[in-house]
Amino acid sequence: MEPLVLQYQDIILRDRIPADIPDHRRWLSTETAWLEWDAPWESNNPNFISRYLEHMERQLQEPLPAIRRTLEICHRDGTHIGLVNVYYIDGDRERLAVGIGLRESSYWGKGLGTMAFRLWLAYLFAATGNKGIYCQTWSGNIRMMKLAGKCCFSLWERKKDFRQVKGQPFDALTYVLRREVFWAMHPDLAQTFQQRRA
Repeated sequence: MEPLVLQYQDIILRDRIPADIPDHRRWLSTETAWLEWDAPWESNNPNFISRYLEHMERQLQEPLPAIRRTLEICHRDGTHIGLVNVYYIDGDRERLAVGIGLRESSYWGKGLGTMAFRLWLAYLFAATGNKGIYCQTWSGNIRMMKLAGKCCFSLWERKKDFRQVKGQPFDALTYVLRREVFWAMHPDLAQTFQQRRA
């Protein structure tokens, strides 16, 4: 199967390559500011880093799926800066959820996460045909909450005091985005992906 490369504004999404693994290792050991926002409870697990990297290396040995479950984020200057992924909430195939990790902190604050997330959503809506896509976060992750708002997600479920982070309770948040809302807000991406299918 041909490698997948998608571009939108200043962002490129592409399939993972072996050269990405050292970046992920660095993001889990020294360039770790993103962990404060993403899932800080996971970094407390001493086996988290080794399991995470082993899983990535195993995935590199597998055939590429027709619909990608993860893509790496690169800036147009070629710098590898993070990844996007997708999973099913509680294994429910009716509830496809997306995630993003913009891990290279020197590239924060430039709108790149918004570009990458919109491109990933456009790809998934076009590839899966799903009528809705979800995303999940916690109420301490202000960046993800703002990103969900920018991309027109609406709050679908709130679980009060679901997480404890640094001794403080936080809510678990699940958002949903309807396909027709997304395409209406992003006609440029709708046209791009219609042309890709043609």
